[in-house]
Amino acid sequence: MLYGLYVSAAGAMANSFRQDVVANNLANADTVAFKRDLALFTSRPTEAAESGQRRYSTALLEKLGGGTFALPTHTDHTPAGLERTGKDYDLALQGEGFFQVQKGDAILYTRDGRFAVNPSNQLVTATSQLPVLDHDGQPLTVDPAIPYFTVTETGLISQGENLIGQLGVVRFDDVKSLRKEGANLFTNNGSETPQPSGALIKQKHLERSSVNQTSELVEMIQAHRLFETNLSMLRMQDQSMSQLINQVAGRS
Repeated sequence: MLYGLYVSAAGAMANSFRQDVVANNLANADTVAFKRDLALFTSRPTEAAESGQRRYSTALLEKLGGGTFALPTHTDHTPAGLERTGKDYDLALQGEGFFQVQKGDAILYTRDGRFAVNPSNQLVTATSQLPVLDHDGQPLTVDPAIPYFTVTETGLISQGENLIGQLGVVRFDDVKSLRKEGANLFTNNGSETPQPSGALIKQKHLERSSVNQTSELVEMIQAHRLFETNLSMLRMQDQSMSQLINQVAGRS
């Protein structure tokens, strides 16, 4: 394969991936507690640099590098601002931390504090109906017949005069161990042990999405322009190769 075609194709694929990541961020600009993803890339050394043989290369080609390749996306866990909703079962975390929820035998983590009460009187996530866990890792039971549901900043839950439990809020020393599970949930790959979090809990509030639509649109435009530039380079090199082949064939 022509070296220029290879480099341009790698650039086009990388920026196509970048557009997909940005498009997903924009689609979740209004999703509660959504954490935006960052498209990361790495440059590949040239074949001559990897093998140590420069027989078929030149100093000019070496400056071009070996192409751009996408890495796994990185999730930006920076806390976003809060918005007041006035609903008793809406909770937001102010600071680093995650609510714990149970899915089958697994414990998942979320900052989406839209909660509700299911028919079994358990406090659950409003979207996935997953039980919310207390600080001992047990589902929280709520009496929907009692109108008063109060949560302190430290996570103590009361109904009327009765203390019914404390929310289990944890943090991770390295959030890179978390992977998106879908539906605003994260799973821990097991390399990090969750620790108690000092995040404050704000009742009747929800965390906004961390997506800045303006900056994401700017990045989308940049990625699209680079994608189009690489496609133009591919077309130009293809045309040059076609002309060369036709000229050589015409002289033979």
